Amino acid sequence: MLTLTPAAAEHIASAREQSGIPDDAHLRVAPATEQGPGAIGLGFVDQPLDGDQVGDAHGVSFCVAPEIATELDAAQLDVAEDGSSMVLVPAT
Repeated sequence: MLTLTPAAAEHIASAREQSGIPDDAHLRVAPATEQGPGAIGLGFVDQPLDGDQVGDAHGVSFCVAPEIATELDAAQLDVAEDGSSMVLVPAT
């Protein structure tokens, strides 16, 4: 299952707080088809959708859409070196 680094969890929690999103909201990782094939989008949802894989890392609840869950198995969400965006680190 996808995991989050401590830095990613801190970045997500900060973004959630700055946006006024409730603490119990889940980060949802899902295909971003409008951005092209293979693009992944991040957003907050009140509850995971049916079929989502659900996890918690470093105090951040998240869910992964079933259509990409297998692809992201053992991958890690982290913060880019410049600190301004999120990056997906594939499983090694």
